[in-house]
Parts: sequence; C-alpha cells; structure tokens
Amino acid sequence: MTRVPPIADPRRSARLASVRPYAPPKAGRPIDLKLDANEGPAPGPGALVDLDAASINRYPTQTEFERQIAAWVGTTPERVVVTAGGDDGLLRAAMATLEPGREAVLTTPTFEMIPRYVTLAGGVSVEVPWPEGAAPTDAIGAAIGPATSAVFLVTPNNPTGAWMSAADVRRVAEAAGDRTVVLDLAYTEFADEDLTALALELENVVAVRTFSKAWGLAGCRVGFAVGSAERVGWLRAIGQVYAVAGPSLAIASNWLRTGSEAVRAGVDRVVRERGRLTELLGDLGARPVASRANFVLGRWDGPDRAAGVATALGERGIGVRRFDGPGPLRGCLRITCPGHGGHFDRLERALREVLA
Repeated sequence: MTRVPPIADPRRSARLASVRPYAPPKAGRPIDLKLDANEGPAPGPGALVDLDAASINRYPTQTEFERQIAAWVGTTPERVVVTAGGDDGLLRAAMATLEPGREAVLTTPTFEMIPRYVTLAGGVSVEVPWPEGAAPTDAIGAAIGPATSAVFLVTPNNPTGAWMSAADVRRVAEAAGDRTVVLDLAYTEFADEDLTALALELENVVAVRTFSKAWGLAGCRVGFAVGSAERVGWLRAIGQVYAVAGPSLAIASNWLRTGSEAVRAGVDRVVRERGRLTELLGDLGARPVASRANFVLGRWDGPDRAAGVATALGERGIGVRRFDGPGPLRGCLRITCPGHGGHFDRLERALREVLA
C-alpha cells in the first residue's frame, strides 16, 4: 500500500500558517455610534415576525425562501442558493473552484475575506491593483492564465467604493472563458446599476448578494447566490446542509416581502449622506475616494494622521474603520454612512471638531 509522505505538523492544516482570525482594529474605548462595519440602517419593527416553535426545534428548510428570491430577481429556484450571509457564498465559490495548483484573480484592495478564502481552498491569489477609479478590466483579463479557475470581482468595491459597469463585467467574463467569475454585489442597492440580471445572463458568472447591508439584517446572517443551475449546484453541494437558522429565514422572508419601500427610503438617505460626507472630507483636508457603496474611504496625509483622527472620533464614541497594515490602504479611514439624520449630524460635528 502506498502511503502519503510524512507531514510536518499533524495537528493542523498547513493552510492555517498564512491565515489569521478576522480581527478588525479595536477602538479601545466604548463606541455607541458604530460606523466601521458598513451595516445598513436598522430595519423597523415590521421586519420582525412572531416565530412558531417549529422554526426553532425543527431543522430549517430554505426552499420556499429560494422560490421567493427567484421571483424577486426574475429567475428560477434552481438558480438560487441561500447562504449564511454573502461571506458564506464567497467561501463556497472558492471551495468549489479552487484547490492546490490553481489560481484566483482578484483586485486589490478588496474585501479582505476573499484572499483568505482563496488560501483556505488551497489556491493562490493573483492580485491586480485597483486603488480607485475606472476598473482595470484589461489588466484583469491579462492576469487570467492557464492555472486560473476563478476571478473575484467586488462591485461596488469594499473598501474603496469604486464600481464596475455592466460592460466591465461582460469583458472580464468573456476573457475568463469557462472559468468562474464570482461577482460580489453586497453593496449593489447603493449603486446606480444592479448587475444581478447580467450575472443571470452570463453562463460563467455567479453573483453573491446579502441582506446584511441595505436590508439591515446583518445579525441574521442571510445571503444568496445566483447564476447558472450548474454553478449554483456546485455551491449548494459544497455548503452546509442547514446553513441558515430558521428564525433568520423567517425574518428575511418577511422583510423581503414587506420592507422594500422602507429599504429604498433608507438607501436614498444613505446616498444623500454619501454625497455630503464626500464633500465634507474634501473640505476638511482628506482626499475622499468616489464611492457607490454605503461608505466613503478617505485618504489622509500619512498613517499617523489617520490614526489620530480615528482615535479622536473614538473618544467621542464614534467608531470608524482603520487600516493599520502596509499596502495601499495605509493612511486611510473608511466611514459608514449611518442612514440616520441625527447620527450623521453627530458624525459631521465630530469631524469638524477633530479637524478644526
């Protein structure tokens, strides 16, 4: 019998050597206005439902919710899979397409969990710079090589807010050929263009959506992926059997059915705040990056200046996202638009005080 060669550390996978637990910087003091994680405005009481015992003591089924989502986005249920937030959909896509010896093309900076998922799947990330501005579609296409099996695109991009057009995505999908293009649309409600229908049109594209942002259900951990029946079938096969809890499914289903007007009003408030925050940061000496998400990234004159602003805001109970490591985000702060007039006024006062 042929045996596998001896392993260096029998306690854990070698992939863990380059992966650390997700741990964003802490403010170091109590925060009551949390603008560092891009959660959407809190939903109203209409989002809640009376739960019956079966939703708690029985294993959940997501079949009806997948039918509801399919009708909402204009497709058939076999082309929809419900996931535990958008993160779960991205991880499934990585596990379904990658293995040792395969590459994933992704832009940088990007949603920080994507390169982690590539590593956990055994793949290698091939990075294409996209600090802001127009999407580097030619460079993405040029980076696709013989070992590429997936391309990850985030639009609007997190953490910059930059966005891709339908023509951009179509060009990348054509360059990818049979390879899977994973389109992270977590912030699509805040953009000028929703690319979900395009993903359903293109055979090799899988779009990942979430109810954590515009729909305000981050604590429920509900998302979904749409694409061809074949590729969605891969994600369905590789995920957990009961990925989303029954109460979360009930809340998300009810809010999708009843909350569209409230969500649209919240998105409109955030878009207005985004314009005000972009102008404010520019007036106060930061260089804001044009955004189509629910946040604005500001570039400051060096990491010490950015850290000082974040600390001063934290002393006023306001948390913003710092980027302390090396790379293109050094000296940047990402600030979520709260979608609440009183909270935005408080943020504006604090920024003017800090930067006076």
